[in-house]
Amino acid sequence: MGPSSFFSGSFLFGRLTFNHRLEQLRPRLYRLAFSWCKESYLAEDLVQEAMIRALQKQAQLRDEELLDRWVIRILANQWMDHVRSHVRDENIDDMEQTISTDEHQSPDSVHGRDEMIERVRSAVMRLPEMQRIVVTLVDLEEFSYKEVATTLDLPIGTIMSRLSRGRQSLRNLLIETKNAATEERRKSECHLRRVV
Repeated sequence: MGPSSFFSGSFLFGRLTFNHRLEQLRPRLYRLAFSWCKESYLAEDLVQEAMIRALQKQAQLRDEELLDRWVIRILANQWMDHVRSHVRDENIDDMEQTISTDEHQSPDSVHGRDEMIERVRSAVMRLPEMQRIVVTLVDLEEFSYKEVATTLDLPIGTIMSRLSRGRQSLRNLLIETKNAATEERRKSECHLRRVV
């Protein structure tokens, strides 16, 4: 076995390892993309495009240990490019909930939980784009501020302020939707009393 066959074998092994690690990231990338766009077909497209770009630019990755952050940054750029170039028609009502129900929960508690999850999803979708991205990376994917700053190529102070504003906006939106739901329930109960 000559040196050239050793290097070509080593290259092939490295490429297979990269491809394998990239494929292992697919579910995580999909969760992130879906949390940003809330459309399964678009999330799949964004992930596919990010993976293609990662394969094309594999030589630019300086540290294999940072593969996940690097690919997530590519995905975030894909999403921001999509937002800039497309007018999105967000329709939260079309989302399909895929949350399993615990057999020991009452229908009322399941309904209450589902309502709360839907309110949170709706509120997250109403956040400005960059706040939504930062909130999902820090609060859902549990990235550190430094990791998000590196991933999005922004100063850590910017990440912290967007996260703070995003969380405050989310809190206000959730209070607003809870108050609206309470008022709607009260009106419904008054109407029922008049009918009965």
